[in-house]
Amino acid sequence: MSGSGRLAEVVGHWLARIEVAGITGVDAKRVIMAAGEWPNWCAAWSQEGERHFAMGDAALAAGRKITAGEAYTRAALFFHFAQFMFFDDLAAKERATARKLEAYRKAAPYLLPPARPVSIPHGAAALNAYLRRPAETPAPVVVIIPGSDSTKEEFAALETHFLRRGLATLSVDGPGQGEGRSFGPLTPDWAPVLAAIEHALEGPAVSAGLDGRIGVMGMAFGGHLVLQGAHAMRRLGAAVCMNGFYDLGAFWSELPEAYRANMRYALGGADAAETETRARRFSLAKVPPPACPVLALHGGLDKIFLPRDAERLKFFGRATEFIVFPDGNHVCNNIAYIYRPLIADWLADKLKAS
Repeated sequence: MSGSGRLAEVVGHWLARIEVAGITGVDAKRVIMAAGEWPNWCAAWSQEGERHFAMGDAALAAGRKITAGEAYTRAALFFHFAQFMFFDDLAAKERATARKLEAYRKAAPYLLPPARPVSIPHGAAALNAYLRRPAETPAPVVVIIPGSDSTKEEFAALETHFLRRGLATLSVDGPGQGEGRSFGPLTPDWAPVLAAIEHALEGPAVSAGLDGRIGVMGMAFGGHLVLQGAHAMRRLGAAVCMNGFYDLGAFWSELPEAYRANMRYALGGADAAETETRARRFSLAKVPPPACPVLALHGGLDKIFLPRDAERLKFFGRATEFIVFPDGNHVCNNIAYIYRPLIADWLADKLKAS
């Protein structure tokens, strides 16, 4: 695919997501125009990230901590989307990722409410997460799981919907996601991951300000991962699969080219054949559902995780509510004003009633 073709494909699928994350459409389109061709994508977004990082430094030096936090958060998003779907130059991708992590670390203490870094023991190492608590505590907590191409640093705007409703948030990079790539590629074995997260939430280092009630939601691929492992969480009160899938192998041949490139990176396939073999392991066919209520939402216009496959989620457990938004794109980011409040309200109702 040509440079202009790949750029158009990525923008077509994910511009709405970029905007929903917290980058204005004006800014996003300006950076896209500056890039012009796909090979320039990472550099153009990184340059904008550096500009906002410098704005954060200047605000912090002047004692304007809230302004600094806002600028560093924007910088993290620009760096995140610099490396997003960019597999042409992995060294450049890693540099942008490192700057994203640095920017968000600087933003975290100045967010309202602050984001506290949390380390979650898992295997011989630890997963990294950010915990944010609402004004009134103790509170239930919603664990937020990214997808194959998102990370915890993308979720500040999403977290706000829960925080306003009196729910704490714990955004986690699982194995194969963001900082969790140190564990290796994505795998479907998520029961131990979610069990480790639940165990960490029970410990004194994390549990202060939390009331013991737990919900979990996964975004896109993360929605599938949540359903893979939710049965292992003993105290789980509610689970949300936001635009996930039932069986990745069922529509593998129909995935867009840009997403297949993402899958090769995320799943660690040496070539197309090995990537497909690994992809076919991601199925809910033999996975036990959790005992708690499950909400599964999907976009009827999704061209990545096809709606016909997602329809199978309505039969995943007796307590599953399944909703398709006919006008929704991938992850329904073109109608985020509908799905985000709906999820936050649903989780608040379920957790506060439990």
